[in-house]
Amino acid sequence: MDALIKPLQLQQTQKGLIVRRQGECIEAVSSKVTDIRLLTAHQQVEIIEISLRKDARLTLVPSGSAVETYYVLAGYLTCTVSDGLNTLSAGDHVIAQALEEPAILSAITEARILYVTSQPQFHEISEDLGQLRRLSVEVEMKDGYTADHCDRLQALSYATGLELGLSTSRLRLLDQGAYLHDVGKISVPIEILQKPSSLTSSEWDAIKRHPTAGRELLDKTFMKEAGKIVEQHHERLDGSGYPYGLAGSDVLIEATIVAVADTYDAMTTDRPYRRALSRDEALAEIQKYAGVHYPKEVVRAFMSAIKKLEKL
Repeated sequence: MDALIKPLQLQQTQKGLIVRRQGECIEAVSSKVTDIRLLTAHQQVEIIEISLRKDARLTLVPSGSAVETYYVLAGYLTCTVSDGLNTLSAGDHVIAQALEEPAILSAITEARILYVTSQPQFHEISEDLGQLRRLSVEVEMKDGYTADHCDRLQALSYATGLELGLSTSRLRLLDQGAYLHDVGKISVPIEILQKPSSLTSSEWDAIKRHPTAGRELLDKTFMKEAGKIVEQHHERLDGSGYPYGLAGSDVLIEATIVAVADTYDAMTTDRPYRRALSRDEALAEIQKYAGVHYPKEVVRAFMSAIKKLEKL
């Protein structure tokens, strides 16, 4: 695994004019979809360059008394707040101060942002990305199918949450929970995960423990609040799911969104033991269980989200 944080050996005591070439910075941290570089740090002020891949998201979270400015250097983004959405392009900027709800920047194309903050944030961002990257790498190493599946499921879930009009606070947790919904599979033996034949009763019991194992893993990270979504993503509206057999309103809406997206993606993906269903076959199967396994409003929102994603 690549080193997460790559500090450059620069003379930080140097005074006067300091010239750094393209790509040089004080420290850098990366994830699969984001590159973040600390350009300048002086007293409490930090200037950070953020590069986002297409469809990547950056959440602006309430941060006390800090004043933060996000200046778009290149690309197109949307800025989602609880009461609406704005489109941003190069030259636009967003000022965040005393936020009550998160705002979410979503990259429509590849994008670069210059982030200026009046309070140090880089090392907290580094720690958060480090936790996310370590978990995602572990999942990918354990189950190769899960890697691309998590990316697709995250996109489907987030789009469905938008259709339902979830607040940005809930969208943020949905985004985290959807991406790491299967993180608990780290605790399941690989021979069970990749077994080509039917599972025994004890092996199936091990599989059914992965949602709780996932929640326990997230409890130790900055994504703790998304843990319930992970734990409940195999529960069903009629109580037929696992691990607890929850039913009705006891199942989080966010968990049912992940459940629908998970089911759809599983049905439309080739597996060693069966060929994928077509889009229409999978959607018909999901509709059949609207009001049984999944809330009707979630299924309707998912259908709308699928249509919009197909147009992009």
